[in-house]
Amino acid sequence: MKILVTGGAGFIGSHLIEKLLKKKHKIIVIDNLSTGRLENIKSFLNKITFIKKDIFKSNILKDFKNVDVVFHLAALADIVPSINSPRKYFESNVIGTLNVLEASLEKKVKKFVYAASSSCYGIPKNYPTTENEQIDTKYPYALTKKQAEDLVLHWGKVYKLNVTSLRLFNVYGTRSRTSGTYG
Repeated sequence: MKILVTGGAGFIGSHLIEKLLKKKHKIIVIDNLSTGRLENIKSFLNKITFIKKDIFKSNILKDFKNVDVVFHLAALADIVPSINSPRKYFESNVIGTLNVLEASLEKKVKKFVYAASSSCYGIPKNYPTTENEQIDTKYPYALTKKQAEDLVLHWGKVYKLNVTSLRLFNVYGTRSRTSGTYG
């Protein structure tokens, strides 16, 4: 299968790619390296197609040729920077997602998996938090991730794109960032 991973040089993306390579999939990675690092994928860089590109600013349509599955992990993260630069977060997280959805639809991608965020719950009242918890987007980051998730689900309903949205909670492990607020 041919699989495209946006944000593939990031923490989650690099681990996903490792697993997909073990299953002998052909992998394309689009990452602008704003938060991802080549160091995360250096051990298998020769086994994938890496494209340094911004999903918000660049034409990505040609990169989706014959792609079967898209894992859309690219996003700007972190709460405080989103308060200081809300437009940057909207462009990356919402418009960037729209661009990836449009390319996926036009190139007839069979499956689209989106990495949403548990930040959409704000500070939850219940632990463990279920997906039915009340949405409370307190910061621009949370809002843009929820808006992008709504786009993904809408594209699934209206355009019959086969979509899955995963609201990830505080993912950590080897290759995760060690700088910034959450490092």
